[in-house]
Amino acid sequence: AGTAAMAARLSGGQRAGALPPAVLGVWDRLQAAGDTYLVGGAVRDLVLGRTPHDYDLATALSPDAAQALLGWKEGPGGRFGSLHAPGLPLEVVSLREESGYQDRRRPDTVRFGATLEVDLARRDFTVNAMAMRRDGHVIDPYGGRRDLMRRRLAAVGDPEVRLREDLLRVLRAYRFSAQLGFRISTALRATARRLAGELSQVASERVGEELWRLLDGPAALSALRRAERDGVLAAAAPWLHPTHPVQDRLARILAWTHGAQTEAVLAAAERFGWPRAARLALGRAYALRYAVLSTPERARWREELAAVGGDTAMLLVRAGGGARLQAFARMYGREGVVDRTRLPLRGQELARAHATEDREIGRLEREELRRLWRDPRSVL
Repeated sequence: AGTAAMAARLSGGQRAGALPPAVLGVWDRLQAAGDTYLVGGAVRDLVLGRTPHDYDLATALSPDAAQALLGWKEGPGGRFGSLHAPGLPLEVVSLREESGYQDRRRPDTVRFGATLEVDLARRDFTVNAMAMRRDGHVIDPYGGRRDLMRRRLAAVGDPEVRLREDLLRVLRAYRFSAQLGFRISTALRATARRLAGELSQVASERVGEELWRLLDGPAALSALRRAERDGVLAAAAPWLHPTHPVQDRLARILAWTHGAQTEAVLAAAERFGWPRAARLALGRAYALRYAVLSTPERARWREELAAVGGDTAMLLVRAGGGARLQAFARMYGREGVVDRTRLPLRGQELARAHATEDREIGRLEREELRRLWRDPRSVL
């Protein structure tokens, strides 16, 4: 709250001056042709004293006029008046009014030429419904700055209306709570509880994207615990059960899916469209965890450790867990990874030492590894 209060005292010029010159250049071109405002998350971040990751400019110009002025190609959301800057994290949209959300995601009707206040009224949460003029003055018709000071997430207007317009906002509320460390207002949370069961109507990729971002938030543990109590997590990812503090996203997934069916988690991760490298890393970590938990024999742990490598071991160590996993962490800390790179003789040198052909190298290395798994100190 102290940071937010201090940031709120910044002058308008200081806030505007914090924007990249390239963004200001586009803003100046648009402003010369019609009223244009910075809107959305960038305003929220500037008021909080943070550096925005991306920028949205809302202009009174029609989509055709903005496109003719800037010469940019229409973005993926083109029918909503969206233009994307080439090479910049910047989107230009035309002020608009929306109505009708039959598919619970996109408006049925879009009318351009709306006032700024009407355009902001369609935003999800009050902290995202602020705008900033080119001189840095913040326009806040729905109490976003007040909620920033309170560290509270609240809907713009009726939460039932806002969440039903786009059901993904049910999960997005917890994602913003995880990223910002804000509590969710009583009314918004009650509505999320009522609508949680309808998340099944949302495309898996959209749910997966929100979860992926939520799991990276500094306050992910507390946000997911709230989502679990509210029935939202059961609707989105029933195999996820937040238990103890963990620091990074993959380690959190590994730690908070303890006891879940590995196949179910990895299948969901694929449906969600999570990065392939992340899915492979999780698969290796699940295999190593199973090896550790299924037997107290440390030779078996070392064998699996040699197969999956040190990065996987570190992921398992970061995830933490019960006594046997702690014993594995201590063993790993002392001995590291015993793999082919630590064999005294490798490849052709090993074949020559055993007076055999090169085609036997693989078998010889496996035999050497089995010996070292039984006594890794022999190579220390």
